[in-house]
Amino acid sequence: MKKQVKSKQPAIPHIRAVGIVGAGLMGAGIAAANIRNHYHVWVHDANPRMLESLRDRVRKELDDEDESTVEFLLQFLHPCSLEQLASCDLVMEVIPEVWEAKRDLYTALNAVLAEPSLVVSNTSTIPIERLSQWVAEPRYFAGLHFLHPVRFRELVEVIPSTRTCEQVIQRLCDYVLALEKTPLCVGDCPGFVVNRLLQPYLNEGMLMLQEGVSMELLEKSATTFGMAWGPLRVMDEIGLDVVLHSGRVLYEAYPDRVRPSPILISMVKKKLLGRKVGKGFYDWGADWEAHQSDHTFQPCGFCETTRKIVEQWRNETLIRYTGKEISARLATAMAMEGGRIIMDDVVSDQGQIDMAAVIGLGFPEAKRGPLAWFAREVHLG
Repeated sequence: MKKQVKSKQPAIPHIRAVGIVGAGLMGAGIAAANIRNHYHVWVHDANPRMLESLRDRVRKELDDEDESTVEFLLQFLHPCSLEQLASCDLVMEVIPEVWEAKRDLYTALNAVLAEPSLVVSNTSTIPIERLSQWVAEPRYFAGLHFLHPVRFRELVEVIPSTRTCEQVIQRLCDYVLALEKTPLCVGDCPGFVVNRLLQPYLNEGMLMLQEGVSMELLEKSATTFGMAWGPLRVMDEIGLDVVLHSGRVLYEAYPDRVRPSPILISMVKKKLLGRKVGKGFYDWGADWEAHQSDHTFQPCGFCETTRKIVEQWRNETLIRYTGKEISARLATAMAMEGGRIIMDDVVSDQGQIDMAAVIGLGFPEAKRGPLAWFAREVHLG
């Protein structure tokens, strides 16, 4: 009887050269995080203008460095064609949350990349299992979800599918640590952990606008509670179109608790997409474009066009809330979803939920996370 010889799997490469497909807001932020840590980064975008402006946008992400350091770091940045990504050890997809666009990109990458290139998606909502069906080697594929703004968000979600090999998961966790960030390995589901926590926060904010809460009071209540940003500022920073695409994925998965907002839909139709176009819930001023990569830049007030849209969708019967009631409702929505995430076995314990909210979403550190806050509120109540 002949001895069976097991075929060897190719060794998973150490990550030295990183490819990024998508040179938008997130792509530029991720590229900057990589070159800060001396990774050579090859960036492709189907829109040539995005590649032309990439160097300037990444430079703005490095504005805390002196000029000589910036020039040194920019040597690690390489705009490229899709074919040139073949030399990368890790290729990251950072394109909009449109399922068909991602499918088409993976099909194109299959013809370009050699085994065993690692491929990851920065998707915030679409299950990795679903995306993996279009990847040539699903065992080398996973989710690697960076948060916005990349420079100031320490958490990165690492999401394997059922076919991702363990060595890939370890390699990705090591890579995240090398970027001076914290990896959180989570189970695969629509929205994973961070966006499942974020969506109820945004959802409750939109519902309260319809119930009569002003934009000013909603935002002030959230930040007084200790949140880094109120729900309206979060949506402006992410982009209202991105929020709407992500919300649709989550609505399909969790229709009992995610509700499409008519305010949001109306704003997207009118191209009030947030900071990236100068107007969303906020008015970002006449010189908004020059400050797109300045994370300290502040809006000049609320957008009057949006204020009229909010008025159009106000309920006939309005409800009066105090600031404390508003912040409690926002935090409770996040805590309730945290409990569901644990029940769904996406993470193993409460501490991971609270950590994700604090370092990933700007939940007040003093309150130790939504589940810890809720448990304390119930106990004291």
